Amino acid sequence: MGALLAGATAAPAMADEGTLVGRRGLAAAEETPPAVASCQQLSETLRDFKLQDERVDLWASGPLTLIETDQVLWYLAICSEPGIRVLCVTYSDNGMKVGEQATLRGAMRIEDDKHVVLDPCLASRD
Repeated sequence: MGALLAGATAAPAMADEGTLVGRRGLAAAEETPPAVASCQQLSETLRDFKLQDERVDLWASGPLTLIETDQVLWYLAICSEPGIRVLCVTYSDNGMKVGEQATLRGAMRIEDDKHVVLDPCLASRD
């Protein structure tokens, strides 16, 4: 979890809308993408993606692999290694449990080739 939480409070990533075309699960800030990305699709969605100047939101769906709190914020993660893991920084676990299917959506920041943080983020059951 340390790698996922290391940069959880930094500012969200930015990119221009033209770079989003054809990338499942990506949308301009506060917009809805044409389709949500699954854990298996994240690698293709983010391949060679470079963040620029405007916020980009990621919508991704998969099994919850982590639910933790520091008594102020909640940290929910989907997808498993060796794939890309997605961490959602939010204010509630919404009663969800590890193993349940969930959709996470929020301002994307790419930490490295295997970790994405969404902050702020919303999480819901599929």
